[in-house]
Amino acid sequence: MYVDNGSQPNPSGTSNPAPIGLVHRDPAQPQTMVDVIRTLDAQVRSGDLDKFRPIPTSIAELDASIGGGLKPGQLVLLGGPAGVGKTSLLLQIARNIASGGQASSLFVCYEHETGYLAQRLISMESVNSTDGPANDGLRVRDIADLVLRYARAHPGQGGFMEALATDPRGVRAMQRAARYWQNLLLMKGSSSTTTVGALAGLVREVRTSHAEEKQPLVLFVDYLQKVATHASHTEEVAQSIEAVEELKELALSQEIVVVAIVAADAQGLKAQRLRLQHMLTSTSVAYEADIIILMNEKYDIVDRNHIDYNRHNAEQFHNYVVLSIEKNRAGPDLADLELRKMLQYCLFRPDARRVTERLVTSRPRD
Repeated sequence: MYVDNGSQPNPSGTSNPAPIGLVHRDPAQPQTMVDVIRTLDAQVRSGDLDKFRPIPTSIAELDASIGGGLKPGQLVLLGGPAGVGKTSLLLQIARNIASGGQASSLFVCYEHETGYLAQRLISMESVNSTDGPANDGLRVRDIADLVLRYARAHPGQGGFMEALATDPRGVRAMQRAARYWQNLLLMKGSSSTTTVGALAGLVREVRTSHAEEKQPLVLFVDYLQKVATHASHTEEVAQSIEAVEELKELALSQEIVVVAIVAADAQGLKAQRLRLQHMLTSTSVAYEADIIILMNEKYDIVDRNHIDYNRHNAEQFHNYVVLSIEKNRAGPDLADLELRKMLQYCLFRPDARRVTERLVTSRPRD
């Protein structure tokens, strides 16, 4: 337990806890305020600043909207209709965090094999520049063509990396990926066996193997409704409630960030604009999540006046998605940001900006 060695008065007449005599006790037991302050004091003195230092997503406007980035203990949920680019955005943020060097990323995907995720990352890294029109990258199908062409020309000789090395775009992608690939871990999740408990075990293993680096960890889950649960649920809502509650507890107990994709309910799939009320288990989502971000196609949710009176500009709306921060426990919410799509290369341009056009609230599609 923590041993209270008294307090030291300061000139103002208040008391400062003495930064000595710390003996650890069960964190699940109640602690006095002085114990908590002493713990924080000891952490800061030792240089452990993870609780105070946000982990940037490297999407500047998003980071500015959520207090500088992600913080240990947070549960972040990302929702959106099918095909809007949720997995691409989540994978891009995981890559940004790993390449930034402030944290490691563990990406657990229940829908795609790790090899396919790696090809999407190679496609992402192959683009020469995200500042302007991108037409010099490798699409996933281009990667497959390179591999098959190389295999036909060199049967039994070399492999995937040798095939990529035959194209300057592939060389560029591998050079970029090599800067962070030790900090980005990929795993195929199983909807029958990969429970939150299994994810917690993975987190402990990663931390043990990276103990010397002492880096924070961000766990990405794609997606929440696929997470295996201990109880046998006949309804998807009950299964999702268990998963979201356990993921929040995992974030708090392991002091990590958990970012998970969450699916919309049937009404959300029919709505013109996906909002918080359309998320499955919306009550649990509202209470458990610290940040909720919803993605929508900009063309679908912009006020029709912007389309009817300027058809030329309206066509440009097809090139963007809107990120709406529906909940932000640590700051303002209801911010709408737009990202330009580059989904042929599995990414978005990182220069997000605030939406200036009026958006619809939510109504059924015609």
